[in-house]
Formats: sequence, C-alpha cells, structure tokens
Amino acid sequence: MYTISIKLDMNRIPPEVFEALREKHHIWYKTYFDAGKFLMFGTRPDDSGESLIIAQGTKEELEEAVQFDAYYADQLATYEIREYKVALFNEAIKNYID
Repeated sequence: MYTISIKLDMNRIPPEVFEALREKHHIWYKTYFDAGKFLMFGTRPDDSGESLIIAQGTKEELEEAVQFDAYYADQLATYEIREYKVALFNEAIKNYID
C-alpha cells in the first residue's frame, strides 16, 4: 500500500488558470481510480492545497502516474510517495490488500 501526498504551491498557480488545472487534476485522478490504482482520495478541509491518495501498485508505477497530473509539468505541486505494510484493515476493503 502506498500514500501519495500532494501539496499545491498556491502562490505559483495563477488564479485565472486554477479552475482549468483543477479540472484536469480531477480527470487525472479519476483515470487512476477507474484503473484500480487509486483507492481513496481526500483533501484537507482548510483549502491549503494538500491532498492524500491511498494507492496500490509499484512505486515505479505511481512515480510515473504523478507525472501525468496537471500540476506536475510546471512544478506547481510536490508529490511524496511512501510505502506502508498493511498490519490491520477493515473487512470492507479486504479485496484491495495485496
């Protein structure tokens, strides 16, 4: 299991392009949800520009995936991918555990 932490650099995102980038970002993560790579996604409620994804696959696959995010090309966000070993889980997500 992996987490992908995303932190937008809100000072570098021009307000006039924010909505268009956000729409592309939503399409990006929905694509990976539909492919079964991303399992959960959440944003901080304080509009800080921080979000967290719970993902599966290999670190290499996830490193490649973030390169397709709308914020990646212009370095408008930082991405941190971390691996975790599952020790305990709710039965509702049992099918997603490697």
